[in-house]
Amino acid sequence: MPSVEKVTHEEPGRQSLSGWGRTIRRNCEVRRPAFEHGLVELVRAEPRLTVRGAGRSYGDAALPGDGVVLDLTAFDRIVSFDEGNGVVVAEAGVLLKDLIDQTLPMGWKLPVVPGTERITVGGAIASDVHGKNHPGAGSFGQHVLWIALLRSDGAIVQLSAGQDPDGFRATIGGMGLTGVIVRAAIQLQRVDTGWLIRNRRRTRSFDETVDAMRTATRRQELDPHRHAIAWLDARGSVLGRGIVDEYYGASTLDLPGSVAPFPEARPPSTRHRRSLPGRGVVTNSTIAAASAARWYLSRSSNSQLVAMRHALCPLDRADAWPAAFGRGGLVQYQFAVPPDGVGVIHEVLSYLSTHGPTPALATLKNLGSGTAGGLSFPIPGWTLAVDLPARRLGTLRPLDKLVAGAGGRVYLAKDAVTDPELIPLMYPRLPTWRRTQRRLDPAGRWTSGLAERLGLLP
Repeated sequence: MPSVEKVTHEEPGRQSLSGWGRTIRRNCEVRRPAFEHGLVELVRAEPRLTVRGAGRSYGDAALPGDGVVLDLTAFDRIVSFDEGNGVVVAEAGVLLKDLIDQTLPMGWKLPVVPGTERITVGGAIASDVHGKNHPGAGSFGQHVLWIALLRSDGAIVQLSAGQDPDGFRATIGGMGLTGVIVRAAIQLQRVDTGWLIRNRRRTRSFDETVDAMRTATRRQELDPHRHAIAWLDARGSVLGRGIVDEYYGASTLDLPGSVAPFPEARPPSTRHRRSLPGRGVVTNSTIAAASAARWYLSRSSNSQLVAMRHALCPLDRADAWPAAFGRGGLVQYQFAVPPDGVGVIHEVLSYLSTHGPTPALATLKNLGSGTAGGLSFPIPGWTLAVDLPARRLGTLRPLDKLVAGAGGRVYLAKDAVTDPELIPLMYPRLPTWRRTQRRLDPAGRWTSGLAERLGLLP
């Protein structure tokens, strides 16, 4: 397949930037190199740099503490795609959406897709994102074959499991702090169609929800194409009831004759939604009404045909979601705990139900053993994500201690509030990662608001 060429140019200047949650906004000096030689020159010239892709991390992972923002969105070319073996080489600024647009109609899919297609290849690697199929497919980084990394000295080196494996593991999940991911090779998976079959179960209690997800996990471990997620009602007496959706791949035999094997991709919305004034419309009363309606209007059902991209990427249908939280924005508090940490999940939900704020959204997923990097988020067990108004961040500090004490951790790509003193406990491989990071960046030039706030760097 020929590479996708786009005309780009250098766009220096100051811009007001934020994360997707809109909790933090900074006026930043931004550089947007268009070609590799300009990128190398910029890296050699600037003493402090923060790498940024699509800006879809919730907090300050792609915002500078100090220094210049290096915007990689001009590096948006698919360099090559081998239709025979499914290996795609893409620049770091390519959106997952564009990659899927090109490869899915040819019968190949990304093995791991998070809740949005609108992140870049570089961001997916740097965050080592996971999807709803983690028990079988692992994290995104496990399907990366090699990375071309631009170090702070201006040299571009190739990293892989066989070529500087420590640097490879440190870069996957390394939050952009080991260097600039210029391009990468990714192994795609064969797929018969662009459709999934959904089985839905409505549950009446927390225990029933957990049991349904445990059953789904056993099936997921045997099939990397099987996905599962639970929406939870996080309110008082009905806390933990939910809707468990399990998906598996549809074959051509499962499709009605009128349905094409690969549905056409919908064009993305490019409209920026302004934050609503004041506290927005996300209040305890609106959350209660929406949660009750969602549960009562959903029914257990089997064999519903759903477009794969529609099922796996709900955030791409929710452009207005951060705006609904008003000018303060939203925080997504996402954490993982080991398999025996189900009680911690219930404790967190109970604490928020009692002390507030009530989560506007709560989702539960299973995690398997697959992880690729030293700072990668997934651990075997469970992950809960709750969307909260940012105006009450102090509420979360007791939860940090609860999660860390259970052997769990928060998700760095979503974080905006975690207690930095608990990061070494949550991420026990941090010292090893720091040694490799310092080897790749001896001058200490890579930085970010997240790294400085949490003390990630040596």
